[in-house]
Amino acid sequence: MSFNLITDLDPSHQADAQDRGLHYGDGLFETLLIHQGNVRYWQEHYARLYASCERLKIPCPQQSWLERALQPYVDSAESLIVKIIITRGTGGRGLSLSDKTQPNVYIFKYPVELSHINQPIRVTISEVTLSKSPLLAGIKHLNRLFYVLATQQLQSENNFDEALLLDSEGYLVEAIVHNLFFISNDITYTPDLTASGVDGIMRNLVLKKLKELDKPVKIGHYTPEQLFQADECFLCNSVQGIRPITLVKKQRFDPGPVTRLLQQSIHGL
Repeated sequence: MSFNLITDLDPSHQADAQDRGLHYGDGLFETLLIHQGNVRYWQEHYARLYASCERLKIPCPQQSWLERALQPYVDSAESLIVKIIITRGTGGRGLSLSDKTQPNVYIFKYPVELSHINQPIRVTISEVTLSKSPLLAGIKHLNRLFYVLATQQLQSENNFDEALLLDSEGYLVEAIVHNLFFISNDITYTPDLTASGVDGIMRNLVLKKLKELDKPVKIGHYTPEQLFQADECFLCNSVQGIRPITLVKKQRFDPGPVTRLLQQSIHGL
């Protein structure tokens, strides 16, 4: 299987207006942090990318192929956000698939704000709710309209940096670009993501570390009221690390011992 590589390092590479990713959101993406000459958590990102491609039945480039494509970004010696998008490729009008479709691989770079990494964060609760879709839950597919609408609402409020998203039944799922954890009585809770949400790289690293530390964890369906009663809470993702929540709407929190332990054991803080 061959892949059509389109990057912002080569202006001669142009996206095709008939790309199924543009017409139908028929694709997925990964967002990477390149820092100090390394693609952070690359093995975990590639594993999720490969599994997500299998879920959508889109061919996935070999890891070595993507590493060669990423190497110029690593060699730049800059701290960057790099986004990989894989689409099923070009198609004509209609949803029918062609056997001759060649997947497109896009790579784009963006500046990164390093000062936010592992820093406290203030959150609200969005009025936008996520629909349940077990078939697509967990992966970073290209249909992000719920998150776009939630971001529009968030930008209209000046006191918050992020927004928590609920599902259609009123249970916590995640934040716009982070996963959520909260701690009560030394038990760490995180929402179940089998029906909606993104199964984050840092979320899985946190779960793994909590197991190593012999800390009890519960994954389930939790309400905002349970969050408000928590002792501490934090958000996390692979770019921004572990960020203690200091405010949820009007409820204030202090960074707690479990959050600080995770920051220390995963990030060396």
